[in-house]
Amino acid sequence: MPDWEPWPQRPAARGRLNRLAVVTLVLGLLGGVLAPVTAGFALRRIRRDGERGRGLVIAGLVLLGGWVLAGLVALGVTMTGSDPDPGLRGLRVGDCFRVPSGATASRTAPEEVTRVACDTPHHAEYVDDFPAYERSADERYPGAAVLSQRAETLCRQRQRSYVVDPLGLPAEVRLSWYLPTRVDWSTDPTITCYLTAPGGLSRSLRMDTTVLDPAQLGYLLASRDWAEARAALVAGAPTSTPAGLRDAVRRAESIHTDMWFRLRRETWPEAVRPAMERLLTEMEQDEPAWRDADGEPDRGRLLQVVAQAGQHPDPATELAVRQALGLPTAQGEPMR
Repeated sequence: MPDWEPWPQRPAARGRLNRLAVVTLVLGLLGGVLAPVTAGFALRRIRRDGERGRGLVIAGLVLLGGWVLAGLVALGVTMTGSDPDPGLRGLRVGDCFRVPSGATASRTAPEEVTRVACDTPHHAEYVDDFPAYERSADERYPGAAVLSQRAETLCRQRQRSYVVDPLGLPAEVRLSWYLPTRVDWSTDPTITCYLTAPGGLSRSLRMDTTVLDPAQLGYLLASRDWAEARAALVAGAPTSTPAGLRDAVRRAESIHTDMWFRLRRETWPEAVRPAMERLLTEMEQDEPAWRDADGEPDRGRLLQVVAQAGQHPDPATELAVRQALGLPTAQGEPMR
């Protein structure tokens, strides 16, 4: 027969509340990174001494987990590239951004822009900025027409450094700028240069020292002046005076020689050498014609030299060099 007790037993006395459990709850509520540490000590004492507070510890850890999850979500939003800024001041060279409708057609900077990843659709790409005044900050507001002239000259200089290879620019891309207003002039008047396109952009257009490798940059810097001089010579030759044509030919001849020496001094990757050697050989073969043109009095003969300049070096050779270097081979094509 089982033992019978006339009086029911009292429930065991509950242990005291563990203080570290309370601390863990508070730290979890505030997002404190030490909550897991205090939780570990609290659970150990609760098991050892029979103290209360296990639920508080769990609640603190759950709250901390909420803080961690919120942080990861915020980081994910940042990584996707959506970053509202109160204005252009938050942008840096190379940033791609979106603006309110019509802001790319305005010469006045928008009050708000949104920085985005360059491989997502966007309206513009930040090229550079510079002070709007010409000599000193005390200059009086010169007016929008004068500022536009300054912007066009200096922004084109910035674009030349930002996009070393113009062949990489899509044909529809245009250079534009934001001008300071009369109200802005008393604070920090700045001209902002950017690239844009009517249909928007979806990739970075930057081609400078931050993007190009040494071989690509070496070729582009050596060949850029010659390409510009050749294009200007061919375009202007038919209407130039005899003296003007002769001067233009002499400048082109000097640039042609300088390009040859610069390319010859470079150390080229193995894959580039065959095409580069062909290019240098063709340029060397053109040198006598340029030297003869330097003292040529006959305009007809000079025009023949100019026509040859438009065809030499062989475009196929230049194309092979570009392909070997991974540079664009058609207008607007991205680098490979």
